[in-house]
Amino acid sequence: MIKKIDARGLACPQPVVLTKNALDEIEEGIVEVTVDNEPASENIARLASNSGCNVEITKEGENLIVMIEKKKESLKEEREEKKTISVFVSSNTMGRGDDKLGKILIRAFFPTLFEIKPQPDKIIFMNSGVELTVEGSEVIDSLRMIEEEGMEILVCGTCLDFFNLKDKIKVGHISNMFEIVDSLINSDKILTL
Repeated sequence: MIKKIDARGLACPQPVVLTKNALDEIEEGIVEVTVDNEPASENIARLASNSGCNVEITKEGENLIVMIEKKKESLKEEREEKKTISVFVSSNTMGRGDDKLGKILIRAFFPTLFEIKPQPDKIIFMNSGVELTVEGSEVIDSLRMIEEEGMEILVCGTCLDFFNLKDKIKVGHISNMFEIVDSLINSDKILTL
């Protein structure tokens, strides 16, 4: 049985939410999602892969078709056993008060984070925090080392759009509100800057 979803023209995170709902409704089978933009197809593919599904994306004219095969066994059980730590970065400075001091502190934070154990699983950037992940950021080298170490970096796509920075991202992957909220909800510990 193939469950088909037409998510063309829907704003983020609706295509992901519709896909998750469809996957939750079936024990196994195929979900086919049609979208009209690459970020939506990537977000859906990431959701499906993180759920242990097989994913294939094809292009048909202006549309992208995301084929998701769900089997009975899932990676979710493995994920639930592991304790997770996430860092939530909502500003391009650290702390409240003087922004000059906040920029000094944030520059020191990421190299230190790289040295501390246990390391977080995810670092989530929102609002002006996304400015730390783009061209010209003073912490980009530290973030690249962190990413190479295996920490996942999620960068809010809506925030990048708001600040006109989507084409300047240098580290992490463009994420959506569904993936961000899911990551936070499923974290055992959250460090908020």
